[in-house]
Formats: sequence, structure tokens, C-alpha cells
Amino acid sequence: MKTNLYVEMGACFLALCFALPGTVFGQTPTNEELLITIKKLEARIAELEAKAAKGSEGTASGGAVETTAVGRSGAGTVEPTTVELKKELDEIKKKEADTAPILDFFKQTQVTGYVDGYFGYDTNRPQNQVVGLRGVTTNHDSFQLNAAKLSFNKPTSGLNTLGYRFDLAYGPLADSFHSYEPVAGQQGIIKNILQAYMSYVVPIGKGLTVDVGKFTTFVGAEVFDTVDNWNYQQSILFGYAQPYYHTGLRTLYSPSEKVGLGFYLVNGWNNSFDNNTGKSLGFSLTLTPNSRFQIIQNYLGGPERNQINDPWRHLFDTVVNTTISKNVALKFNYDYGFDNFSPAVSNKVSWQGVLGAIRFSTSSQRIAFTPRFEYFTDNNAYTTGVRQAVKEITLTNEYRIKPNLSTKLEYRYDFSNQKYFPKRSDELVKDQNVFLVGIVYSFGFGKE
Repeated sequence: MKTNLYVEMGACFLALCFALPGTVFGQTPTNEELLITIKKLEARIAELEAKAAKGSEGTASGGAVETTAVGRSGAGTVEPTTVELKKELDEIKKKEADTAPILDFFKQTQVTGYVDGYFGYDTNRPQNQVVGLRGVTTNHDSFQLNAAKLSFNKPTSGLNTLGYRFDLAYGPLADSFHSYEPVAGQQGIIKNILQAYMSYVVPIGKGLTVDVGKFTTFVGAEVFDTVDNWNYQQSILFGYAQPYYHTGLRTLYSPSEKVGLGFYLVNGWNNSFDNNTGKSLGFSLTLTPNSRFQIIQNYLGGPERNQINDPWRHLFDTVVNTTISKNVALKFNYDYGFDNFSPAVSNKVSWQGVLGAIRFSTSSQRIAFTPRFEYFTDNNAYTTGVRQAVKEITLTNEYRIKPNLSTKLEYRYDFSNQKYFPKRSDELVKDQNVFLVGIVYSFGFGKE
């Protein structure tokens, strides 16, 4: 005799439910799992309907079909289970349709981030526990969360495509990074938004990339993220010679693999809201003649004083990157900037500095040692607040316990021709020694 179709279909229904944990246990299946389950349900429904039809034919011709009596024919007995399966199938299809946009979003978006912390010790032991000559705050004798960052990035993928980037940052690094906002009240509004811009590749030539929004500066050899720098503590040039970020328009074009061009129309230096009606202009030329050598020449100029559009501040920035071998690389950065307090030439102020660093690393890149040297002159006390020539030497040993866990053991010695560095509560001295251990844990989709 044939098996009871009602029992068989009920068992099949339960088996398919357990094959789809999200249906029973509230878990969220993947898009691929949903598609596989839909195909199985569709195939099984077709099979059971075929059996039901065959059973109906057998009954009509006088054949014996064993059924569970519910006051209807054998075919009628099968019908409720088939309806349930179809209902389950419709629910799964709806769930797949509802989750598709979310899945597509995360498939197209790179989600990354990190947690950055350190312990630093200044042998001068400043009373306020703030280390001198740091553009972004570094604290003395304190276990410190430096920054926590979460990034959402959809890169453009060719001509006539759209993309975006949105970086959230929290911690003292983000706070001090935005402390130079010239318009009152803007720091609190913008300090946790490190970058926020949308991108479009205009179909011109090989593609002209246009970014609109807030982005970190194109100037200099170092960046906000300590994990991406050779040294943990950012340089004097990073803190006192260059801007941190801009708000406005950025265009990038590469006529070849060896040449890159950039044009910038922005509010100015560290302006989320402009402090005057003028705009700053920036230009960038990147030359990469081969895989071992690269030179970048940047210029940024525009009015930076509150409520006036004249005179302009100018900054010329040069970055050179050289790879000697797989285990040795060099970096060079030179800045020269000048500004005027008024159109009179006699009120001109200027600053300049040079940075050189060499990085020695193992073949696996897990261990690296980087000495860095800087010389910076602030002849008009414009950027540091003291008329001085100041230098620093930094020695950094990096060890990556895992590819996404970076530790940096660092010693930095700063020294000036003037008494500039705070010591204890009531003394200024010409130098300072800082010992620091920094740890950064990075994460992201597709990473370890």
C-alpha cells in the first residue's frame, strides 16, 4: 500500500523547517541559504502535488489509496499540507525580498574600524599631564583611549559610478583634531565626524573622481590614524605646519599610472563652516616614475582670517617616498608656509620644517624599526606660540602580534633653543623625553 501522503508531507515540512533555522529559531539566514531553501520547497511541493494527483486518479479508477479520513477524498486530505508549504514558501520569498537591500548594502560597503590606546610617560612630569609640542593631545602618566573609529566606505567602481565614505571617530584624538575650528560652536558638532563625503566618477577620459563633503587633508606625509603611520606620535609638521581637514570639493584625475592630479576648492584650514566669504584653492601633483620612487607636490592657498578675504595664507608641501628594498623604505616631508596679519608686507609671518624617516622591516612586515628626525622653525611665534627652532628624534619599534593587532614601543626626544616644555608645575625647560606604548586593534569585514 502507498504511504500516507499527509504524514509524509508533514514530515517533509518539519524537515525543511529544521533545514531553515531562521524560520524556527529566529536566526537570520544568508541570501544564498534562502535561495537554496526556496528551490527545495518548490521542488517538494511539485513532487507532492504530483503524488496527490496520482492518488486522485487511482481512487477514481477504483484503486485503493490509504488516507486519513477527514470527511473528504484522499486528494482533499493532502490539500491542507500543500497549502502550508506554499504559505511557508511565500513567507521565505518575502523575507528574501525584504533582506535583499540590506544584504546588497553590506556587500557593496566596506565596514572597518579600530580601537587605539596608549600609555605615555613624560620625564618632565608636567602638572597638567599634557605633553608639550603635540598638535593632537598626548597625555602623561595615564592609560589612555586615544581613538575609536568606525568607517563605512563604498568605493567607486568605474566610470559614471557613485560611492561614499563616512568615518565616525571618538576619543581625545578626535577632540583635539577638531580643536582648531575657527567658528565658535562648530567643534562640538563636527568632532565625531572625521570624514563624510560622496564620490562620483565623471566619464571624462579615464575617469575624473569628484568628492564633495568633509575629508582629511591632502597635505603632508602622516595621517590621523596612528596605525597607518610609521611612528605612533605624529610629527611637528603634522601638528604645527599643516591643516588637518577640509570641507568642500575635491577632484582627482590620473592621466596615467605614473601621474596623478588633484584640485581642491575648500572652506580653508579645519573649517566645517567657513569663517569668511573667500575660499581656499589647492593643487596636487603626484609623480610615480617607478615602483620604488614617488614625489608629491602640494599647494594650498586662501584667506584664513575671520571675516576678511585678504591677505591669503600659503603653504607649499613636498612629500617623497622611496623604497630601497623590500625591507627598507624612506620618507621625506618639507613644508614652507607664510601668512600676513594685514596686507602690509611688514606683517608677514612664516614657518618651515623638514622631516626624514627610515623604516627597517622584516620580510613578513610583522616587525619594523623607524627612526624619525625633524627640524622646525617658527621665527614669528605664529604656530607654536614661541619664537624658536625646535627639533625632535623619535625611535619606534612596531610589532604586529597579528596582522590586525599593532603594538608600538616608542621613545621621543624634543629639544628647542628656547625654554618651551613644561616641567612639573612652574618651570619651562628646553627639552623633554617621552616614553610611550601604543596598541591598535583593527577590524573589518573580510579581515582576521
